[in-house]
Amino acid sequence: MSPRARAFGITTLFGLLAVLVWPVYPHFQSSNELTRWAFAAALVEQRTPEVSSVLPLLAPGFEDLSVKDSRTYSNKAPGGAALGLPGYVLARAYAGPPSASQMRPAVVCMKLFASTLPVVLLALAIGWAARRLGVDEERIPFTIFTLLFATPLLAYGLLLFSHALVAACLFGAWMAFFVPSNRHSSRLEVLAGALLGLAVVSEYPAAVPAAVLGILGCWGRPVGRSLRVASGGIPFALALFAYNTVCFGGPLALSSGFEKFGGFRELASKGAFGVGLPSFRGIVELLFEPSKGLFVFTPVLILGLISLPRLRARVGLPATLALGGVPLVLLLLYAGYPNRHGGWTAGSRYLVAALPFLVFPLLFRARSRAEDVLLGFSLATIAPLAVTYPFAAPGMTAPWLSVAAPLLGAGHGAPSVFQLAGLPFAAFVPLLLVGAAALLAIRGRRALWAAGGAVAAFLFGALLVRAFPLDLNATVTRAYVREVYFGEAGALERVVPQWESRLPRLSARRRDELSRGPAPASKDPMR
Repeated sequence: MSPRARAFGITTLFGLLAVLVWPVYPHFQSSNELTRWAFAAALVEQRTPEVSSVLPLLAPGFEDLSVKDSRTYSNKAPGGAALGLPGYVLARAYAGPPSASQMRPAVVCMKLFASTLPVVLLALAIGWAARRLGVDEERIPFTIFTLLFATPLLAYGLLLFSHALVAACLFGAWMAFFVPSNRHSSRLEVLAGALLGLAVVSEYPAAVPAAVLGILGCWGRPVGRSLRVASGGIPFALALFAYNTVCFGGPLALSSGFEKFGGFRELASKGAFGVGLPSFRGIVELLFEPSKGLFVFTPVLILGLISLPRLRARVGLPATLALGGVPLVLLLLYAGYPNRHGGWTAGSRYLVAALPFLVFPLLFRARSRAEDVLLGFSLATIAPLAVTYPFAAPGMTAPWLSVAAPLLGAGHGAPSVFQLAGLPFAAFVPLLLVGAAALLAIRGRRALWAAGGAVAAFLFGALLVRAFPLDLNATVTRAYVREVYFGEAGALERVVPQWESRLPRLSARRRDELSRGPAPASKDPMR
């Protein structure tokens, strides 16, 4: 099989995994996703972005909302939810109007448009860019597999977050700026501006890396290029200004300035919407924190980072500076954000937009055993978590070992076609798809080195758990997830005997969540 066919097969398997696996858990109200579902539901059902009509379906403590003049809105930038609207409309055609049983199909269909499709297009575009730059064809399947299956992009391509979309937009703009093409360059410049605009209206902090790309992409070029880039971004800016004016009273009034949740309001009141000066501690935590650190999860990215200087001869200084500049400004930006852990997440979710910029330089490396080992390590940390429960709480040391492994051992996995079909060992079938993609990317004896890297990931995870053991709160949280979201009766009792009387607040939370959607699969239209 040719390298091009293998690269296409890897991308296809990623898309297939996203279609067949639905990480929307019974009774688990993922705030980041359901706030976008609420936006789409209100817009389609009531012709308004004001989400009061669906609030009865959300928990009283639902956090990701903004309030202006007694009207309630999503607190997220609108781009991701708007891009997912076709998915909501498709789901509504067979699942009906908003309800506990409609949540899963609606969120799943929305993420296919707003997260999965952008990642698939990104992978295809990277293959095109590699060939345009004269890269060895054998490097393309390896690099695309690394991006899609061995970084947190795997998890966020399966979820209705905005991070995968922003990653695709920012790197798409980099390619439009810097990869030579036979197409009319002026159209690519407009496309670059449009992609930067879509990134910003999907995640407000993306304005910082977008500015870096825009400046370097236009540096030393005729003024006409800047005007064409601006023309691509202006429609998105006008749409955002209109949304802000309608919802929050002014074109520059962002949703994050009207947080409903008191903790978020307090956070946003400091610095620039909560972001202050970067700290050394913040940098270390984002890169090396035992439960979410970027290089703890994906050490293969270190090879991409040290390969950056090799690109200057191929793509030029501005392009190389942009490749390194985007990850750097994202790291510095969130190193000054107190909430940089990102909540219940897979890895450092705020750095997901940097992933294509760190993976792309791998195309220009020579094959080595080190990259095979580090790829296997990175694959073992993210793949099991992505297909079981990609919402590791802060403090869950080495979550591939402390969260994913116990779930798989108990036969639990993310809701999927395989579970609904009643297949034996359904939780492990998604990992077979990951394995099939790995076989297309890693050939011959290289697979043995990658397998050794996977073993090393679990040994390293065991060392981390020993050095940073889970506290009682993390242990109870893990048991709660198994009991409420995976329906494992007695999970809490095994950790805290007589827990209902000893932990009354947790008991009340359990009763409330069990009364709310998303509905279990038995009551789900996707069954």
